[in-house]
Amino acid sequence: MTREMVSPDGALFAEFADPDAARRAYAELSARGYARLESYAPFPLTRDQAHPRDGWPALAIPMFALGTIGGVAGYAVQWYANARSYALNIGGRPAHAALPFILPSLEALLLFAGLTAFAGLLIALRLPRLWRPVFEIDGFERASIDRYWVAVGLGSGGGDLARTTRELVSMQPLRILHVAAEP
Repeated sequence: MTREMVSPDGALFAEFADPDAARRAYAELSARGYARLESYAPFPLTRDQAHPRDGWPALAIPMFALGTIGGVAGYAVQWYANARSYALNIGGRPAHAALPFILPSLEALLLFAGLTAFAGLLIALRLPRLWRPVFEIDGFERASIDRYWVAVGLGSGGGDLARTTRELVSMQPLRILHVAAEP
Protein backbone atom coordinates (compact mmCIF):
# COMPACT_ATOMS: atom_id res chain seq x y z
CA MET A 1 0.00 0.00 0.00
CA THR A 2 1.38 3.37 -0.87
CA ARG A 3 1.29 6.35 1.42
CA GLU A 4 -2.18 7.45 0.25
CA MET A 5 -3.57 3.93 0.80
CA VAL A 6 -2.79 3.98 4.53
CA SER A 7 -5.92 4.42 6.62
CA PRO A 8 -7.13 3.25 10.04
CA ASP A 9 -9.58 0.86 8.37
CA GLY A 10 -7.14 -0.78 5.94
CA ALA A 11 -8.02 -1.71 2.37
CA LEU A 12 -9.96 -4.20 0.30
CA PHE A 13 -8.00 -6.21 -2.25
CA ALA A 14 -9.74 -7.83 -5.21
CA GLU A 15 -7.90 -10.41 -7.32
CA PHE A 16 -8.63 -10.76 -11.03
CA ALA A 17 -7.46 -13.41 -13.49
CA ASP A 18 -7.19 -11.20 -16.57
CA PRO A 19 -6.05 -7.60 -17.07
CA ASP A 20 -9.23 -6.45 -18.84
CA ALA A 21 -11.41 -7.32 -15.85
CA ALA A 22 -9.00 -5.56 -13.50
CA ARG A 23 -8.84 -2.54 -15.80
CA ARG A 24 -12.67 -2.35 -15.97
CA ALA A 25 -12.94 -2.70 -12.18
CA TYR A 26 -10.37 0.05 -11.65
CA ALA A 27 -12.16 2.37 -14.09
CA GLU A 28 -15.59 1.61 -12.61
CA LEU A 29 -14.42 2.21 -9.04
CA SER A 30 -12.76 5.41 -10.11
CA ALA A 31 -15.95 6.54 -11.84
CA ARG A 32 -17.91 5.80 -8.65
CA GLY A 33 -15.75 8.31 -6.80
CA TYR A 34 -13.19 6.17 -5.01
CA ALA A 35 -10.11 8.35 -4.68
CA ARG A 36 -7.75 5.87 -3.03
CA LEU A 37 -7.32 3.15 -5.64
CA GLU A 38 -4.24 1.23 -6.54
CA SER A 39 -3.50 -1.67 -8.85
CA TYR A 40 -0.85 -4.35 -8.57
CA ALA A 41 -0.04 -6.03 -11.86
CA PRO A 42 2.91 -7.13 -14.00
CA PHE A 43 2.37 -4.01 -16.14
CA PRO A 44 0.51 -0.69 -15.79
CA LEU A 45 -3.25 -1.13 -16.13
CA THR A 46 -4.19 2.48 -16.80
CA ARG A 47 -2.72 5.32 -18.80
CA ASP A 48 -2.15 7.30 -15.59
CA GLN A 49 -0.03 4.49 -14.18
CA ALA A 50 1.92 4.12 -17.42
CA HIS A 51 2.67 7.84 -17.49
CA PRO A 52 2.94 8.97 -13.86
CA ARG A 53 3.06 12.60 -12.78
CA ASP A 54 6.40 14.33 -13.13
CA GLY A 55 8.46 14.23 -9.97
CA TRP A 56 7.64 15.08 -6.43
CA PRO A 57 7.62 18.89 -6.08
CA ALA A 58 7.74 18.75 -2.28
CA LEU A 59 11.26 17.33 -2.57
CA ALA A 60 12.49 20.00 -5.01
CA ILE A 61 12.35 22.84 -2.46
CA PRO A 62 14.55 21.17 0.20
CA MET A 63 16.93 19.97 -2.52
CA PHE A 64 17.30 23.49 -3.87
CA ALA A 65 17.70 25.01 -0.40
CA LEU A 66 20.25 22.50 0.88
CA GLY A 67 22.07 22.46 -2.45
CA THR A 68 22.42 26.25 -2.24
CA ILE A 69 23.60 26.01 1.37
CA GLY A 70 26.13 23.35 0.31
CA GLY A 71 27.46 25.49 -2.54
CA VAL A 72 27.77 28.58 -0.33
CA ALA A 73 29.38 26.53 2.46
CA GLY A 74 31.87 25.00 0.02
CA TYR A 75 32.82 28.43 -1.27
CA ALA A 76 33.01 29.88 2.25
CA VAL A 77 35.34 27.13 3.47
CA GLN A 78 37.70 27.71 0.56
CA TRP A 79 37.61 31.48 1.00
CA TYR A 80 38.28 31.21 4.75
CA ALA A 81 41.14 28.73 4.30
CA ASN A 82 42.85 30.57 1.44
CA ALA A 83 42.08 34.25 1.90
CA ARG A 84 41.52 34.74 5.62
CA SER A 85 43.04 32.02 7.75
CA TYR A 86 46.21 31.08 5.87
CA ALA A 87 46.74 33.62 3.12
CA LEU A 88 49.94 32.99 1.17
CA ASN A 89 51.39 35.00 -1.67
CA ILE A 90 52.52 32.30 -4.08
CA GLY A 91 53.58 33.45 -7.52
CA GLY A 92 51.50 36.61 -7.32
CA ARG A 93 48.24 34.64 -7.10
CA PRO A 94 45.51 36.54 -5.30
CA ALA A 95 44.40 35.04 -1.98
CA HIS A 96 40.76 35.20 -3.04
CA ALA A 97 40.78 33.55 -6.46
CA ALA A 98 37.12 33.03 -7.30
CA LEU A 99 37.56 30.99 -10.47
CA PRO A 100 39.34 27.99 -8.87
CA PHE A 101 36.72 27.97 -6.07
CA ILE A 102 33.83 27.34 -8.50
CA LEU A 103 34.29 23.61 -9.21
CA PRO A 104 34.68 22.49 -5.57
CA SER A 105 31.69 24.69 -4.69
CA LEU A 106 29.66 23.02 -7.42
CA GLU A 107 30.69 19.60 -6.07
CA ALA A 108 29.54 20.61 -2.57
CA LEU A 109 26.24 21.85 -4.03
CA LEU A 110 25.67 18.55 -5.83
CA LEU A 111 26.67 16.54 -2.75
CA PHE A 112 24.22 18.36 -0.48
CA ALA A 113 21.39 18.23 -3.05
CA GLY A 114 22.03 14.53 -3.75
CA LEU A 115 22.07 13.61 -0.07
CA THR A 116 18.85 15.59 0.43
CA ALA A 117 17.20 13.76 -2.47
CA PHE A 118 18.31 10.40 -1.10
CA ALA A 119 17.11 11.13 2.44
CA GLY A 120 13.87 12.71 1.18
CA LEU A 121 13.10 9.70 -1.00
CA LEU A 122 13.66 7.32 1.90
CA ILE A 123 11.33 9.41 4.06
CA ALA A 124 8.67 9.79 1.35
CA LEU A 125 8.60 6.07 0.59
CA ARG A 126 8.88 5.17 4.26
CA LEU A 127 11.88 2.96 3.59
CA PRO A 128 13.46 0.70 4.59
CA ARG A 129 10.37 -1.44 5.16
CA LEU A 130 11.08 -5.13 5.18
CA TRP A 131 7.49 -6.23 5.77
CA ARG A 132 4.07 -5.02 4.72
CA PRO A 133 0.65 -6.56 5.44
CA VAL A 134 0.03 -7.28 1.74
CA PHE A 135 2.94 -9.74 1.81
CA GLU A 136 0.80 -11.99 4.02
CA ILE A 137 -1.86 -12.45 1.30
CA ASP A 138 -1.57 -15.95 -0.15
CA GLY A 139 -0.79 -15.69 -3.85
CA PHE A 140 -0.05 -11.95 -3.84
CA GLU A 141 3.45 -12.62 -5.19
CA ARG A 142 1.76 -13.65 -8.44
CA ALA A 143 0.90 -9.97 -9.00
CA SER A 144 4.31 -9.68 -10.66
CA ILE A 145 3.64 -12.71 -12.89
CA ASP A 146 0.06 -13.38 -13.96
CA ARG A 147 -2.48 -11.97 -11.48
CA TYR A 148 -4.07 -8.54 -11.24
CA TRP A 149 -5.09 -6.90 -7.98
CA VAL A 150 -7.12 -3.77 -7.38
CA ALA A 151 -6.91 -2.25 -3.90
CA VAL A 152 -9.49 0.16 -2.50
CA GLY A 153 -8.53 2.20 0.56
CA LEU A 154 -11.17 2.32 3.26
CA GLY A 155 -11.97 5.18 5.61
CA SER A 156 -11.66 8.87 4.79
CA GLY A 157 -11.39 9.38 1.03
CA GLY A 158 -12.20 5.71 0.43
CA GLY A 159 -15.27 3.62 0.97
CA ASP A 160 -16.88 1.78 3.82
CA LEU A 161 -16.35 -1.97 4.15
CA ALA A 162 -19.87 -3.26 3.41
CA ARG A 163 -20.68 -1.00 0.45
CA THR A 164 -17.27 -1.40 -1.16
CA THR A 165 -17.41 -5.19 -0.74
CA ARG A 166 -20.82 -5.29 -2.47
CA GLU A 167 -19.50 -3.20 -5.35
CA LEU A 168 -16.43 -5.38 -5.73
CA VAL A 169 -18.52 -8.58 -5.69
CA SER A 170 -20.55 -7.19 -8.61
CA MET A 171 -17.30 -6.96 -10.61
CA GLN A 172 -16.75 -10.73 -10.23
CA PRO A 173 -13.19 -10.95 -8.91
CA LEU A 174 -11.61 -14.30 -8.05
CA ARG A 175 -11.57 -13.27 -4.38
CA ILE A 176 -11.83 -10.23 -2.13
CA LEU A 177 -9.68 -9.78 0.98
CA HIS A 178 -9.70 -7.18 3.73
CA VAL A 179 -6.18 -6.17 4.81
CA ALA A 180 -5.72 -4.29 8.04
CA ALA A 181 -3.82 -1.02 8.10
CA GLU A 182 -0.07 -0.97 8.55
CA PRO A 183 1.16 -0.29 12.07
